[in-house]
Amino acid sequence: MSTRATCRKVALLITEDWFALSHFRPLISLLADTAGSVLVVTRSSGRLAEIEALGARTVDFDFRRGSNNQALAAQVALRLARLINRERPDVVHLIAMKPIVLGGLALRLTAVPQVVVHITGQGLAGIASDPLVRLYRFGMLRVLASLVRKPNAFLLVENPDDLAMVRKLAPKLGARFAILGGAGVNPDAFPALPPPRHAVPVAAHVGRMIRSKGIDVLMQAYERLLADGVRLRLELYGSSDADNPEAVPPREIQAWCEKTGARWHGAVTDVAAVWKSADMFVLASRGGEGLPRALLEAASSARPLIVTDVPGNRHFVRHGVEGLLVPPADAAALSAALASLAGDSDRRCQMGQAARRRLLEGFTEEHVRRTLRASYAAMLADDAGD
Repeated sequence: MSTRATCRKVALLITEDWFALSHFRPLISLLADTAGSVLVVTRSSGRLAEIEALGARTVDFDFRRGSNNQALAAQVALRLARLINRERPDVVHLIAMKPIVLGGLALRLTAVPQVVVHITGQGLAGIASDPLVRLYRFGMLRVLASLVRKPNAFLLVENPDDLAMVRKLAPKLGARFAILGGAGVNPDAFPALPPPRHAVPVAAHVGRMIRSKGIDVLMQAYERLLADGVRLRLELYGSSDADNPEAVPPREIQAWCEKTGARWHGAVTDVAAVWKSADMFVLASRGGEGLPRALLEAASSARPLIVTDVPGNRHFVRHGVEGLLVPPADAAALSAALASLAGDSDRRCQMGQAARRRLLEGFTEEHVRRTLRASYAAMLADDAGD
């Protein structure tokens, strides 16, 4: 069935324009090619024109105001409901937890023919022990459950753990779901690279400098390595993300780098260049991941992966094959894993090649694009048959 023939307009709700551009170009391009009209509702950081160049129209909308404050969230949901009523889309596609929650509340005030619930991980709510955040998680899951239980909803997830979580909420989900290979990576943009020729190997973290990404645990692990005399350099790439309550302050990162000899490069635009000089990827995430794009980019570049055993990471990395899995928040285990690969160049090479092969088996942009196309076709076909 032709998507264009039955879907005149798709409204894509996503928190930030940079997030849309870094992870969802294939989705936006696909919808622009197949639907009559695509509207991207997102907060602007000055990059809306780049989204519009993909064939979409944009609306600047600040999802951050819908924080954990219930009264504030209700106001944002009301604004979203008015926007949806005005635009009258055939499909509302909600990406990540904040748009899912706020969009889910908005859709209690208005109706659309189809809803796509696109989970990219549970975020901080999936791992936090703070009572207020746990209360937010309870409300988040209630809204999520009300959405996916509807017969006009289709679920997209990035790992089997998140699918299992949703199945507990909606046991009668049936076949209205698909597991994506994360956001997908173009293997030509991240080609397999030969191992760098370093006298001292380099481990690179690519991601935001926030505690949920385990930056503090990585710091502790690296200090252990230095104390044990292990020869390894650590390079950190990513912004401090000042808007995030989990952000590690820049002054703290800089002071620690001066103390240990690690280097922090800040935000990076050319991630492919990172893997020309780094021997291995490290991510000490505490959880809440969908399937980290940085992990897939490193794998595409044929770099071995040292990651924590949490949802998303363990969907891609098989321990001892593409890399090493370690328990989250365990600096000793992370230090031991880094030391193990630092001292074995042949094993690094073997695992890097295995990581590249795994990416090509189902985690490329083309794989994701095919799954998205099939998902929309199935959803619209079901709608036409009702």
